Amino acid sequence: MAQNNPDLAAPRTFFDGRGLVRNIIMRRSWFIAFILIDIFVLYSIFNSEVMIEAWDYIVVGIGVTVQITILSFLLSLVIGLIVALGRISKNVIIYNVTTLYVELFRGLPLLVIILIFAFVVTPALVDLIAGTETLPGIPFLDNFIQSIVGIDPAVIDTTTLRARDIDPVVRIVLAFAVTYGAFMSEVFRAGIESIGKGQMEAARSLGMTYVEAMRYVILPQAIRNVLPALANNFILLLKDTSLASVVAVPEISHLTRQYASNRFRYPEGLLILSFIYANVTILMSLGVIYLEHRLQQDKRDE
Repeated sequence: MAQNNPDLAAPRTFFDGRGLVRNIIMRRSWFIAFILIDIFVLYSIFNSEVMIEAWDYIVVGIGVTVQITILSFLLSLVIGLIVALGRISKNVIIYNVTTLYVELFRGLPLLVIILIFAFVVTPALVDLIAGTETLPGIPFLDNFIQSIVGIDPAVIDTTTLRARDIDPVVRIVLAFAVTYGAFMSEVFRAGIESIGKGQMEAARSLGMTYVEAMRYVILPQAIRNVLPALANNFILLLKDTSLASVVAVPEISHLTRQYASNRFRYPEGLLILSFIYANVTILMSLGVIYLEHRLQQDKRDE
């Protein structure tokens, strides 16, 4: 009888060394190779005066890159959620307006949108607020924005807002926010539509209004379902911040181009730029993988 029982035939092991090694080789070899490349690049950087100089010049732009990414992402989340609710609305006007927005900004190249916001939309808004020979302007809004952008309070009443007063970072953040808002809206819409209609009907039968049902029942589940997709869009947005260099925003790509063109050291500058982007994005990608694993585990536990 003992021979037919697999639990008695094979001793129970608390640590499967072979299984661990097999799992590392099959699924984590790429990460080990990445770590080895990282070590080699770090050794090359800190054992060369030229590489150290390039590193010191470029790395200061990380703060601007992170600032643009976080601000744009937060704004795009708000825009995306509002537009997603419009996309599932039964109101014909709201549905068509939000759909036009999504299709338009998903269809235009991001670089084109950046240039439009930097050199067309921003000057037009400034003219609308400050006024022109044919437009009266909006004085209280003009003074308010001047105070926000750092104009000396003593001269605000005697000056008007100018396009050059708007920092390029603000223009870039708006361009990224409205562009990624269109993509986020589709993520949110897919998440909302993945929740069964029965849950909305059950919430309404309990006396909840449509807004309360969306807030307390539908949206919490939808957002949980789309968290990995939102995290992936954050990584894509971080990489797309490199396009901010076209309007001279001092993020790491722009500083790399400055360093390489001024000193004619393109290999050094581009190596460090690639090193920074690769480390940040790969570490964040591992975080997304971990998040997906935890969400799947939670669903199995439920």
